[in-house]
Amino acid sequence: MEDVWKPPSYTSSQPPAAGRAGSRVALLVALGVAVAGLVLAAVGALAPGDGTAGYRTWQQQSRAMEPTYPAGSDVTVRSVDGSAVRRGDVVLFSARDWGADNAFMMRVVGVGGDHVVIDETGTKVSVNGKTLPEPYVQKKDGFSPPVDVTVPADRFFLLGDHRNIAADSRAHISDHSGTIARSAVVGIAVDRASAPSPDRLWAWVGAATAAAGLVAAAVAATVRRRRTGIGASG
Repeated sequence: MEDVWKPPSYTSSQPPAAGRAGSRVALLVALGVAVAGLVLAAVGALAPGDGTAGYRTWQQQSRAMEPTYPAGSDVTVRSVDGSAVRRGDVVLFSARDWGADNAFMMRVVGVGGDHVVIDETGTKVSVNGKTLPEPYVQKKDGFSPPVDVTVPADRFFLLGDHRNIAADSRAHISDHSGTIARSAVVGIAVDRASAPSPDRLWAWVGAATAAAGLVAAAVAATVRRRRTGIGASG
């Protein structure tokens, strides 16, 4: 029985099946990360910047705020409630106190407790005895109803920058002294450059994720080819 032939023993150079499967999974995961990053980058790049949280774009419909905001201009508005409003702010507000369902944009001249006086020419506006310089106002000429009011608490007295045509608090003086409730304010006009752009941030994050996924996929593919080559040579 000792002369019976036996096949020679050998050690296989074929990598374990688990190793090949692991490299395939790593490749698929890396490709998935790259695809997800590309999708995120595309969404961030295509999404409108004015859709960022807390900001909106308002298109000025009338000439009441010229020359600051001409009719048809796009205005960046930061969403706030009335508690954040100060004198001089240009606000977007609901005009229900004035019998309208529309939203308007005007400048806050007086806040609760302020004494507002406007002469009959409309060329001089004073608040609490101090004349406002108002460099933003369109050239004023012509008659304006004189105003002498004290702004009720939690309300605002508003004027348009184009005083000759703006139907502002002066046109509604018989009700709450022409003021609107603080709660009617929905936003403040801000410089467009001051608005953050998280959509673009997500575009950059997506691009970086896609790049990392592609690099990882390339590495996984290289490892897989090497393992496959070793197996074939064995």
